[in-house]
Amino acid sequence: MNYDPLAELYDLQYAHYRDDLPFYTRLAHDYGGPVLELGAGTGRVAAALARAGFEVVALEPAEQMILRGRARLAREGLEERVTYVPGDMRSVRLGRRFPLVIAPFNTLMHAYTLKDQDATLETVRAHLEAGGRFAFDLYTPRFGQLGVLRREAEWAHVGAAGALERGGAGELFLLQEHDPDAQLITSHYFFDRTDAAGRLTRQRYRLTQRYFTRFELERALLQAGFANVRLYGGFDRTRVSATAPHLVGIAAAAAP
Repeated sequence: MNYDPLAELYDLQYAHYRDDLPFYTRLAHDYGGPVLELGAGTGRVAAALARAGFEVVALEPAEQMILRGRARLAREGLEERVTYVPGDMRSVRLGRRFPLVIAPFNTLMHAYTLKDQDATLETVRAHLEAGGRFAFDLYTPRFGQLGVLRREAEWAHVGAAGALERGGAGELFLLQEHDPDAQLITSHYFFDRTDAAGRLTRQRYRLTQRYFTRFELERALLQAGFANVRLYGGFDRTRVSATAPHLVGIAAAAAP
C-alpha cells in the first residue's frame, strides 16, 4: 500500500495526539538508546524521544511521510538526533542492534498477511540487543456503522485546520468496510474543502489495517522467539479486556 497520499491527512488528524508519548519515553529511559522505530511516519514519536535526549533511527517506507518528518525535526532543532531510513519493516537489515525497538501507533496493523507478520518480527529480532525490548501498540477495533458515509465528531478539527485558503472551510467524512475473515478494516476518507469563493474540492484517501486478537498476537511473538511477553489494555498497563481501547505490548528477545 502506498502511504504517500496519507501524509497530509495523517498530520492533520493526529497533530495533537499525545497519549502514547509518556509510555515510549519511559521505556527509552528504562532501556536506553538509541531507539529503532518502525513505521515512524511524520516523526511524532521520534521527535518526542529526541526531545527527551535519545538518538532515534526512524524507519519509514513513504517518501512524503519522511519529508514531513524531517521538516518537523528541523523546526524543532532535532534533526541531529533522528535519522530517517527509507525501508520496509519486513526486510530491512541495518547491520546494528538496539536496546529498544518500537512499533508505535498501529504499525503492526500494516503487516497484512502471516508472512508479513513473521517477516516483521524477524526484523525486530535481528535488531534487538541481548536484554533489549520490543514495544508496540494497536487499537482495539470499535466498529461504527459500516458501509455508511459519516461525519466523525473527533475529526471536526481536521476540516478547519485543513482549509486551504483564508476564509475557506473543510469537512472530513469517513466510510468503513470490514472483512472479518481477513481481519481487515478499510477506511475511506473524503476530505472536502471550499475556498473563500465557495469552490469545492474533494480528496479521497484509503487506509487498510489488519487487527489482531490477543492470543493470536501473543502466539506470534512467542513463535518468533520473544520471551517475557506482556500485553496490556492501555498505556497505563491496565489488564487486557474486551473493552480496553488498546492492545499494548512489551517483549524481550528470548535467550539463544
